[in-house]
Amino acid sequence: MLKIQKSKINLILPVVCCGALIAAGFAIVDTIAMSTYAAVPTLKTITTMQEMTSLVCASSEIGDTNTLTDARDGETYTVRKHEDGNCWMTQNLRLAGEKTLTPADSDVASDYTLPASDINGFDESNYYASQMYYAGDETNGAYYSWTAATAGTGDASLTKGDAPSSICPKGWKLPPNKGNGSYANFVEKVGITDDASGSTKIRSEPYNFANAGLVFYNTLAGVGADGHYWSRTIRSNNDKYAYNLWLASTNADPSGSDRRSYGFSVRCVAVSLGGSDESNVAIEVAPVLTIDATAGMEDVVEANEITTGNISATVTANTAYQVMLSAAQTALRDANIANEEIPASANVTPGTDAWGIATGNTDTPYAAITTSPTVYPATVTDGTEVAQKVHQFGIGVSVSSSLSSGTYSTIVTVTAAAP
Repeated sequence: MLKIQKSKINLILPVVCCGALIAAGFAIVDTIAMSTYAAVPTLKTITTMQEMTSLVCASSEIGDTNTLTDARDGETYTVRKHEDGNCWMTQNLRLAGEKTLTPADSDVASDYTLPASDINGFDESNYYASQMYYAGDETNGAYYSWTAATAGTGDASLTKGDAPSSICPKGWKLPPNKGNGSYANFVEKVGITDDASGSTKIRSEPYNFANAGLVFYNTLAGVGADGHYWSRTIRSNNDKYAYNLWLASTNADPSGSDRRSYGFSVRCVAVSLGGSDESNVAIEVAPVLTIDATAGMEDVVEANEITTGNISATVTANTAYQVMLSAAQTALRDANIANEEIPASANVTPGTDAWGIATGNTDTPYAAITTSPTVYPATVTDGTEVAQKVHQFGIGVSVSSSLSSGTYSTIVTVTAAAP
């Protein structure tokens, strides 16, 4: 006999708005209904840049610091939750080489290949070239044209507003020109003034903005004298220019602007939950998100049968949103049994070791859960009024007669987010 454990978890969440991303973890555990608080990762507990989310940043304390690995190239960066409530890199990005960035590892909607390092061509002859240069200096980092910094989305076709993508790791973005997550908001909250005192402060611990100079006219210039850090926003009165943070010995100006063809430095920011830098998204989630992990599911699973149940989550929102599932460990496992598991699979059939999320499709009735938040199936509301809705996802589990007896479980994450 195999037991599939079940529980109910009441997760207390703050009421949030304006582009919030709400995540709640629950486990198929314990045969007795129980209430507990979900353990939320923080900046101190994650290890890669790509693990950063708005919830991770929100769950961290001001001043928390960690060194994280960029999964794209193995480079490490020190990051900190600054006084503006957001998480920032405290070192310049040095992503280099002809690497293909994907939505799984970068702030891109589609694949983008970074150009090879070349100091030539950073001039007005082509405002929209995708170019980068890295001299191997870890403190100064690499230099990117604005089109390269925005992962190709800041080309000639973009004539106003913000570029939608960047070469920042997944979970991170180029700062906008204004609002939460911007350099302007950052220097205000930290108390950095546009003078010699402010310049010294922003270039010192714990912020460490380097006077890395810039690349233009086939030359690396200004190293040690000034610094330039791209935002993702075009200057409104000239689409050949983009805003940037400009540093000099007596300046710390968050509203500088310059030619998009020049090679500037990149710092990335992860905006904390509840403080979105977007102005056109609003979502409100009830303070209590109740999740019944295995409602209607039998405690004991019989071999050669499919046992069914469901996952449910109640969400209150005033805008369109979708509910998604993911799991860091996709297989059901017993901690006391080595080398045996019930893998996540689309092939949930009697006599096999498999479990899946119901699709409602008779041809392919189940889908395997993945490590990335995925819709199973689409659950999008129109958001025309504040409303509460229960979302349910069917579960199917099948086991073989040869599987060892035990309690097999995993942690599933339910995410409610704007589509």
